[in-house]
Amino acid sequence: MYLGKSRLGHWDRNDYRGTFFDSRTSLGEKLRHRFWIGTLLLMIAVGISMFLLIGYLAALSTPFFKLEQVEIKGNQKVSQTELLQKGGLTQSVNLLSLNLKEVKAKMESLPWVKEVRLRRELPNRLQVTVIEHQPFLLTTVGEHLYFLDREGVLFKKLDLKGDTSLPLLTGLGLKDGIIEGRLRPQLLAEVKTLLDLLSRGKDPFYPHKLSEIHYDPDCGYTLYTIDRGIRISLGKEDFPIKVKRLEKIWAALETRPDITALKGISLQYGRKIIVHGLHPGTAAKKTG
Repeated sequence: MYLGKSRLGHWDRNDYRGTFFDSRTSLGEKLRHRFWIGTLLLMIAVGISMFLLIGYLAALSTPFFKLEQVEIKGNQKVSQTELLQKGGLTQSVNLLSLNLKEVKAKMESLPWVKEVRLRRELPNRLQVTVIEHQPFLLTTVGEHLYFLDREGVLFKKLDLKGDTSLPLLTGLGLKDGIIEGRLRPQLLAEVKTLLDLLSRGKDPFYPHKLSEIHYDPDCGYTLYTIDRGIRISLGKEDFPIKVKRLEKIWAALETRPDITALKGISLQYGRKIIVHGLHPGTAAKKTG
């Protein structure tokens, strides 16, 4: 019994110690195994990266990806030659090495260009889509005239060959009218509303028959027609009502034999309309 107990107790201690030793050895082997696997995977990844880099560098030097064709669409005001020169697009350029972001920025620096979209078509073709500014009005900044688009952006100075058939927006100060090359949002919204209303009306108030739209912070908007330079004062608000009243009074004035003497129409005094230049009997009228 004693020997049995003694041997049984000795066996338990040796078994415990042996198991603990084996566990430590197994953990070390696992760590070494994982280290070598990780090292092998890293080497494979580095090898693949080097292979791709060498392949990319080889592709940059091969004539297979040399730019041969540039398709440009959407341009009307700016020529293809201007776009190609500004973007630095020549037949010696490798299409893969072309920095599209840089080419886009250079092309969009051209005055008429609002946005450019580029797309590579491997192996040797580049597609260029141009979106141009659409002139809405002319406006004055200092001593110069600029084109203004429907977003209120002053995008190009008017040169001697420019289109002057657009209405001229005047009276804009640098502090209260133009901010960082843009028309102040409130003014832009008012002008667009006014011209939209006039475009639905009758002669001579279509926008293309206006020579000038003058803005004054205190008095509001005054229109001048191309034909005879008739001045039409609208004030600062209630444009839909005033444009309809203007149509009614104009229809009545057209029947007068002295219509050619008309100098102006004032509608900024509520329901009262003042006609300038005609016989005193028509100097003041009221409309509904």
